[in-house]
Order: sequence, then structure tokens, then C-alpha cells
Amino acid sequence: MGMDSHDGLPGAANALLTEDEAAALLKVQPATLATWRVRGRPNLPFVRVGRCVRYRQQDISAFIEGHLHRCAGEVPA
Repeated sequence: MGMDSHDGLPGAANALLTEDEAAALLKVQPATLATWRVRGRPNLPFVRVGRCVRYRQQDISAFIEGHLHRCAGEVPA
């Protein structure tokens, strides 16, 4: 039974990633993600589970898409 990522139920797009996993996908240090959380920018949503920080796979994908540039002078929409 496949679960749609829009129904709020667990699925590949809603998978929770650790800070290290998210940092590895973005090719940044985990400390960079911590700095971004404190500053509130760039806007990368995260989930706090107790003291643990997690990132949804769909939010990482959306972040990458939102920062995609097609030429050097282009500003993302």
C-alpha cells in the first residue's frame, strides 16, 4: 500500500533525516545547519523531536530546488 506524501502519513518524502544525513545531502557541515537554525535563514524547516533535530526529506528537496540557479546572474524565485 503506497502512501502519498501529501496525506501526512509516513513515506519516502516524509522520511526524517538526522542532522548528519541532511548535512551530507547538502554537502555542508552539521554546524552550518545549526547556524542556519539559529539565524532562521536560509529558510530550511526542521523538526525537533525532544532534543533531537530532524529534517524531512521533502524539505531538503524543496530547499535544493528553491536554490537552483540556471545561470550565474539569476536570482531564485
